[in-house]
Amino acid sequence: MAARNAVPARGMDQSPTPLHGLVVELAESESLRAFAGDFPAAARVSEPALPLVLAALHVTLARQLVCLFPEDEQARDAAEAVSWYVDPAEVALLPSRGVHLESGLDPPAHLVGERARALTVLARGGLVCASARALADSLPPEHARPALIEIGVDDEIGLDQLVEMLALAGYERAERVDERGQIAVRGGLVDVFPSTGREPIRIEFFGDDIEQIRAFSPFTQRALHPVTRAVIYPAAERRQDLVDLALDNELAIVPEDLVPPLEQPPDLVWQPEGVRRLWDEEGLEPLELENAARLDPFPHAQAHSFEAQRPAIAARGLAEAENELAGMLRQGRRVLVAFPHRGEALRTQRLLRKVAADVVEEGGSLPADPTLQFVVSPARRGFVWRDLGVALLPDVQVFRKRPPRADARLGRALQSFADLRTGDYVVHEDHGVGRLLGFETKEVADVTRDYLYLAFRGDDRLYVPHE
Repeated sequence: MAARNAVPARGMDQSPTPLHGLVVELAESESLRAFAGDFPAAARVSEPALPLVLAALHVTLARQLVCLFPEDEQARDAAEAVSWYVDPAEVALLPSRGVHLESGLDPPAHLVGERARALTVLARGGLVCASARALADSLPPEHARPALIEIGVDDEIGLDQLVEMLALAGYERAERVDERGQIAVRGGLVDVFPSTGREPIRIEFFGDDIEQIRAFSPFTQRALHPVTRAVIYPAAERRQDLVDLALDNELAIVPEDLVPPLEQPPDLVWQPEGVRRLWDEEGLEPLELENAARLDPFPHAQAHSFEAQRPAIAARGLAEAENELAGMLRQGRRVLVAFPHRGEALRTQRLLRKVAADVVEEGGSLPADPTLQFVVSPARRGFVWRDLGVALLPDVQVFRKRPPRADARLGRALQSFADLRTGDYVVHEDHGVGRLLGFETKEVADVTRDYLYLAFRGDDRLYVPHE
């Protein structure tokens, strides 16, 4: 089970993300201090404000926290959003296992990895967002779970030992690594697609020493960038050498030694009625929530309140966007527009004519006066927080490339580039119908990534980056 001892969290003097100044400002506000002093108390929290409230509360209390949500999707969205404000290494999602225990099926490797990572983050004093179903999905006891594997360049571990550790952690051998939870061994190379990774890694040995670790493309198999250290979470819930021992009865499907994922109830619960409703509908045993801080977007005579609204911007071009931003500045607000890439922020900055913006890549204190800042951040949802005098806006909501239009496309939207095969026809939103000629790995502006190589009518060719 995960330990729940207090472990110091990252302090407010550190700013791991460009939006960390928002955390500092809210944490120093009277409303957040009062809430932390009364914790666990009920609070009215609007949905746009929730991630920032969780981040500020975690920093203020300086201890591990578990926030319970009705559904996996809500927990996932919250965990992602909190990581915009604090170090992503301190935030984790605890999802459900994806399949019922009674089915006898193994959960997907990526869900196993996320659950294992969540317990690790929690034990280190982090913030975990969990769904109601996730806390009902039992786990093997701690001694029967695979250990996470940490490796680094120059580590002395040995190829055979590493492969054995990965096999015990549930990684499956394959000719070529394409999916999470797979390994491939060729000579002195071990390819691994970590269960929580976005891309596989290639580990090169010289004798028993790790000489080099590189991330590589699962499409072209070419190296993308070097990796100094890597953490590989399990791909199976139980160590593979203990699987048969867990079933005392040969006819049993569910092992008898399973335990709850957490030793104690959650610290906070978002929309408690929704959580209880899900437990009732699915026939799950409810957890004790009396000592959890109840957070709800609706008023129930709560003593504490944190209100923010979704930004409502209807700009149809750059000129209208500048007018909207200028209006917010005149109202005395500090405006932060989040861009996922620095280049996009700089290009937009140069196009401005009516307002001036600073491009910010590192965290720091927010300016006291009304100011427009372009912040390099993956934030995809924003808010307008009147009490703080701050507006956070995703770039796509402010600077639209074209007016919204009805989606009249035939077929289905592409879910993953892994679904494509050479020769497939694709529809590019700007260039129309093209044919996939293949995948290529290129270095552009000192960044190595995969590109789709597309052919269009005549001799037109286009490289589309794979994000």
